[in-house]
Amino acid sequence: MILFRYLTREVLASLTLITGLLFLILMSNEFVHQLNQVAGGKFAANILWKLIILESPRFLAILLPFSLFLAILFTYGRLYADYEMTVLNACGFSLGRLTRMSLPFIFLLTFIVAGLNLWINPFLLRYQNKLLNQTGTAVELQTLQPGSFQQTNGGHRIIYVESISADHKTVKNIFMAQTNPQKLPSKITPWTILSANSGYQMIDPVTKEPFFVAVEGKRYQGIPGQTEFYITQFLKYGIRIDIDTSKANNQQDALSTVTLWNANQANKASYFSELQWRISAPISILLLALLAIPFSRVNPRQGKYLHILPAIIIYIMYLNLLLVGRNWIENGDISYRWGLWWIHGLLILTIIFAWFYVLGWNRVKYHLFRFFKLRP
Repeated sequence: MILFRYLTREVLASLTLITGLLFLILMSNEFVHQLNQVAGGKFAANILWKLIILESPRFLAILLPFSLFLAILFTYGRLYADYEMTVLNACGFSLGRLTRMSLPFIFLLTFIVAGLNLWINPFLLRYQNKLLNQTGTAVELQTLQPGSFQQTNGGHRIIYVESISADHKTVKNIFMAQTNPQKLPSKITPWTILSANSGYQMIDPVTKEPFFVAVEGKRYQGIPGQTEFYITQFLKYGIRIDIDTSKANNQQDALSTVTLWNANQANKASYFSELQWRISAPISILLLALLAIPFSRVNPRQGKYLHILPAIIIYIMYLNLLLVGRNWIENGDISYRWGLWWIHGLLILTIIFAWFYVLGWNRVKYHLFRFFKLRP
């Protein structure tokens, strides 16, 4: 029991350090990315931190398999390099027993990642999409910067406001120019130019669509370069806001696991590729941990980092095969029935080869008997 607590504490300490460092790097990159989205007017600044927090469980599900892989390599490799494992082996502590003692926290992390990937992350993605769509109704005003021209609606609307209220709900002295090239087949499209004293946003109580309402101004409509145009003076003029839903996450990623499992024949390939991708994370934790244990065994004279490079190369190849396999399923290049299982099978063969390389066939049989508490 003392040895189990010692090994668990050392591995979890390395796991926490590695996960924390990689998580900080990913979150920093995500913060910069989301900040650029806010600066570009993709969504309102008041939901920036909400989006970053909602992304954190997804990053954990991505990082934990690799972090545990490195934690076992570093921790057990240090025990071999410092002769601690040599002393334990002299006392009858075998590699099979080391594996048995490692399984509890391996299974614990497997269940955590399975919960994140299969249930929590899809739910958070659905909530994130809902949040982006809801705030999209107010993004026109919330992302405006007074005193500068800004493009919205995919570059088809240009807005300038002289000042904006602290709550970003009303503006003063507005200039707006917009066009809609999709409605006309010709390349020459009419422009609508609007100037008003003030404006605000509202939700139509009947259609629930967002509108920008300009107050006390004029509207000019015509084709650039032609003399014929229309001038309209108004007290209030409403402009419907087209919400850009492209910033929302892939709807397939946000589907529940049960929905993916019950996919009809038309969506079977794409839905099953997503389902097997979610299942791959908890499977990879177990397989990578079983690979890391034999790879961590090194000769103390050779150094504790001898097998780090080949182990990381195997991980990179495994991850890239999963990504390529997912695309193959979605594109119909391979059957969804094959899925990603053949990639896990290749890693299992690599694990078997690693154990044979470290122990040899006779010792593999011995440890298998010891592991399952059998007699040869």
